Amino acid sequence: MPSCIVFDFDGVIVDSEPLHHRAFLRVGKPLGFELSWEDYLDQFVGFDDRDAFRVILGAQPGQTSSPEVEARLPVLVQEKAEAFELEVNEGVEAIPGSVELIEQLAGQIPIAISSGATQMDIRIILAKLGLANVFDVTVTADDVTHSKPDPESYAKAVKLLAQKYPDRNIKPETAVAIEDTATGIQSARAAGLQVLGLTTTGPAELLNQATRVVPNLEGVTLDDLRQWFVD
Repeated sequence: MPSCIVFDFDGVIVDSEPLHHRAFLRVGKPLGFELSWEDYLDQFVGFDDRDAFRVILGAQPGQTSSPEVEARLPVLVQEKAEAFELEVNEGVEAIPGSVELIEQLAGQIPIAISSGATQMDIRIILAKLGLANVFDVTVTADDVTHSKPDPESYAKAVKLLAQKYPDRNIKPETAVAIEDTATGIQSARAAGLQVLGLTTTGPAELLNQATRVVPNLEGVTLDDLRQWFVD
C-alpha cells in the first residue's frame, strides 16, 4: 500500500479557484488588471500568489523579477490574502468526496498537504471544513522557495512525513500525490511520487502524466488507493 498520501489543496480538497480568481480581481483592479475566468484557469492555476503577481506585473513565473516588482510582492500577497478571506467568509465548497476520504485516512496513513496557497488561506478553509489539525504535515507557499511545477513542495512534504514517522519507511516512490493540474502533476512526478489525477479543474487529456485519473474523490476509499498504487 502507499506509505503516505499528499494532497494538493485547490481543486483537490476544496473548490477555491473561483474564490482566488475574485480575490485577484479585487487586488488587481486598481493596477488595471482584468482577467476572465477562462484566462485565469488557462494562465494562473497552479501558481502560488507570488508568481501570479509576477505575471500580473509583467514578469515571468518562477523567476526573480526586477527589484521594483519584488519589493511590491509582499504587500500585494497580503492584500490578496485579506481579499481571499472575505471571499471564504461568503462560503466555500469542498470537492466531492474529499472531506470523507481525509477523515477516513486520518490515523490510518500519514497525510500531508502540498500547496501553492498560503498557510493562512489553507488554515481558514480547513477550519471551515472541520479539518483543522487533521493533516500531519502542511507545506505551503510560505515554506518553499520555488513553486510548482518545481518539485520542492512535494519533496519537502514527503521528507517531513518521513521524519515524523521514521518507522513507516516513507519515501517518494511509495508516496501518492492527489492533483488536479498538469503543473501539479509535473511537480509530484519530478519529486518521484505516483499521482492520482482529478478532472475537477480541467479535462483528463491535461492529466496524462498521472498514474490514474478519476473525476473527483467521491466514493474513493483507502482500499481503492491500496489497489491502485503499489508500494
